[in-house]
Amino acid sequence: MSDFRAEDHRLTNPLERPRGYANEQGDELVPESRASSGVVSFLSSTEREGRWQLPRRFRALAVMGNIEIDLRAAEIGYGLSVIEAVAVLGNVEITISPEIAVECDGDSLLGSFVLKYEGRANPAAASRDRVVRVIGTAYAGAVTVSVKGPDEKLLAAMRKAGLVIGVKIGRNLGIGQP
Repeated sequence: MSDFRAEDHRLTNPLERPRGYANEQGDELVPESRASSGVVSFLSSTEREGRWQLPRRFRALAVMGNIEIDLRAAEIGYGLSVIEAVAVLGNVEITISPEIAVECDGDSLLGSFVLKYEGRANPAAASRDRVVRVIGTAYAGAVTVSVKGPDEKLLAAMRKAGLVIGVKIGRNLGIGQP
């Protein structure tokens, strides 16, 4: 992780106008705060889930700690987003929805760097409009990238209870029945 710089993660003055990328007319296109960010977990655990915006470059460093990043409800911009995951005697878990294309390129030393597709997830079904590339290293730790949709067990339980609206309405109206 040779390009890790402390000034990339320093606090900014909230009253100061954020710097960012601008076009020829000087209009700000991408605020600097959304261009890159990251999370560090040292002897602790950190989770990111729900609705949040994935920046173009995101760094996750777990040193004897755990980081869980759930991108299934996150806003991911069109184009390429890069997640740099480094685990030193720790664990980084990244969960991505199946409609996002995933590229994985990582190394491990006495650890594991794994990409796995779970459930109905199929790499051929992903659109190339949005791509998440996960790079990094696991030193006596683990980086796990899981591509999976919604919880299949939860959906099955909802169907059984009749809570999935389309199924319940369809049955009540006789739609789809011979």
